[in-house]
This record gives sequence, structure tokens and C-alpha cells, in this order.
Amino acid sequence: MLRRKAGDIEGLAEFLREGKLKDNRSDPIGGGAFGVVYESDTPGNVMKQGVDGGFDNDFVEEANLQSVAADMGFAPRVAGIERFAGGIGDRLEMEDVRGNFEPVPSIQGLYPADPMFNVRSAQQLGQLALKGVRLDDRKADNMMRNKMTGRPMQLDFGIASRVTAEDQVMALADATEDGFRAAGIGDVGDIFRDTVYDLINGGQVAEAMDVAKQGFSRLQKIKQPAGKFVSAKTILAEQALAEFT
Repeated sequence: MLRRKAGDIEGLAEFLREGKLKDNRSDPIGGGAFGVVYESDTPGNVMKQGVDGGFDNDFVEEANLQSVAADMGFAPRVAGIERFAGGIGDRLEMEDVRGNFEPVPSIQGLYPADPMFNVRSAQQLGQLALKGVRLDDRKADNMMRNKMTGRPMQLDFGIASRVTAEDQVMALADATEDGFRAAGIGDVGDIFRDTVYDLINGGQVAEAMDVAKQGFSRLQKIKQPAGKFVSAKTILAEQALAEFT
């Protein structure tokens, strides 16, 4: 009898919880064709839930990859995962960062409009690449910025993957090139990326990683777009030609 009552209580609690989550889901924070984000029943958290007919995503792997970035301070911390039969309606619960972060201004609703924000985002993506994670689909909707410092916060790790060997080198090179381009020195980015990819195509993966790390080290030192500091474009181009060839 006691076990039955305990089961009835647990069942009622779950029923009430699902009702609360259903109400929250009807008033979402955000979402798209593959999922929806809404407030969790736990204060301070949000839920990301897959939708029927959406992108076939592994929430466990997504949570693991997001946790790498969260440990580095630029993604929400994962609170837990709930899985259901057939993977339909799986839920990923995470920290709600809206208290300190705000939406990112965009160009035509797509990509971040602020060049320096894009540089800082590329710096984060490069750090992730060094940890063996490639994160793509960096639209403005998939990021937020700190209200005080402007620091990027990376959201939505649905299109992310673990990378090794040449794939890791390419992830680092691509992030670095994007950062150079955002900083207004796209010509340096072109030289840099072409050099890295030529080494990879020639089977010199270790050498390509050395060059990629050199370029990324320079990207990390950029504090403002090229037009605002003296001769940075020329200096970096000369360094690129001297060291990357």
C-alpha cells in the first residue's frame, strides 16, 4: 500500500511537471525548424527540446560538446538531458544566461553586425578547435553578448563535432581566417588559410598545425579592427609572408 501511494505521488508530480513544461513550451524563448527553447520548471534554467520531424540530433553528444565550451566560460552550463522513446521530444536543460547576456545585433537578421564581436567569437572558436571541437552555424541567433563587456556567449551546439588530425587543423585555420576577415585584414586571412591547406594537402599535417597555431596566436592579440590601429594590416601581412611560406 505504501509503495502504491508513493508511486501515485510520483506519477502525480510528473504529470504536474509535464503540464508546467507544456505551458512554458507554448510561450517559447526561441527556436527554429529543429527545436524550441523555453523556460524550465527549474528556476534559472531553460529547456531545448527537439521537435517531431526536426533535425535528427544527438542531444547527449551536443551536451558533451557544449560542456567543453561551458568549462571555458563561453557557453551555458548543461544541467541535464531527458531522453524519450525514438528520440522524439528529447530535452536538453541548461543555464539561462539572459540575466547577463542580450541578443546580438545582426545584419538582415543573419550574422553579427559588430566586427569586433565577430573577432572575439572567432577567438573562442579557435580555442574550441584546440580542444578538438568544431562549432559551426554561427548566426546571430545562435549567440548572445554580455551586457557589460560585449563578450560573446555561444549557443546551440547542434551543428558541432569532435575533430582530430587534419580536421582539427582546418577548424583552427577556418576560425582564424574568419577572425582576420572580421578584423579587416582579409588578405592576411587568405594567405594564412591557403598556406595551411596547402600543407595539409601535401600531407604535412603537423607543420600545418604549427602554422595554424602561429596564425591563431596573432588573432588572439587583436583588440580592435585593423582600421583603428597603425599599420597592423601591413605588419601582419609581412609576418604572414615571412613565416607562412
